[in-house]
Order: sequence, then structure tokens, then C-alpha cells
Amino acid sequence: MNEYLIAHVGHTQRLDEHICWWRPKSLGYTICVDKAGRYSAQEAISICAETTCIAVPVEAAKGLARTTPYYRLPNGTLGKLYDGGPHSPVENRPKEWAAIKEHALLIGKYAKPTPMAASKQRAIYVDASMAAQAEPAPKEAP
Repeated sequence: MNEYLIAHVGHTQRLDEHICWWRPKSLGYTICVDKAGRYSAQEAISICAETTCIAVPVEAAKGLARTTPYYRLPNGTLGKLYDGGPHSPVENRPKEWAAIKEHALLIGKYAKPTPMAASKQRAIYVDASMAAQAEPAPKEAP
């Protein structure tokens, strides 16, 4: 059985660096494809038919995902762009939306993505070992 992720175009605005996905059981949203809900073709079609969503196969979305995003702090080190553990986001860029549309099971009503301008993006993608070296060390208790 094929499984699908639901990209929520309405919750992915021009200023968002990453695409917003429906969480499991339609309970909220996430930027992480690994934390997104998996839906059957029938569920995905039902959800996307009248909404600003796009149903895309899990493997297609995972193929577009990046590593946990960081940003450059004023002191030159890197800080996580999002709280929590590792994330696998898909960038909110024209190239990624084109790939999502190409693999889409269904593109919902009024689902017209608004990608972020490249000049506004601040995410830096590095492997885990580089990120650990670049993050500021935790402060010790007095």
C-alpha cells in the first residue's frame, strides 16, 4: 500500500523556510517529513479534494528532505533553526514545489504554493558531526 504525506500550502507562507506537513491523524502540522502523518491514497484524496493541500508519496517527500537546519549566530557559531531533536524539512522553494507537484497524487483546490525568496533564506545544512562542533557549549551551573 502506498502512503502519502499532505503538504499544506495554506500553512506554508512566503516567509516560511520549510514546507508545512499534516501530522498523524490530522492533528496539527510539522516541518519534518519524518514526523508527518502517513495517509492512504483514499485518505489523502479525501483531505486534499477541497483544501489547499497536495498529497505526495512519502518517498518523493523524503527524497527532497534536508538535514536539521541551522543558522549563523552573531558570534559565528551555529544554532538550531528549530527546537527539539533532528528534523528533516523540505525547503519552501520553487524547485521543491515543482518536484512535489510532479509526484502528486492530488493537488487540492486553490493549492498554489508561495515559495520563499532565496535572498530571505537563512538555513544552513551540515552533517551532525559538524553541527555538534559548531553549536555553542551549554553553560555550566554556578
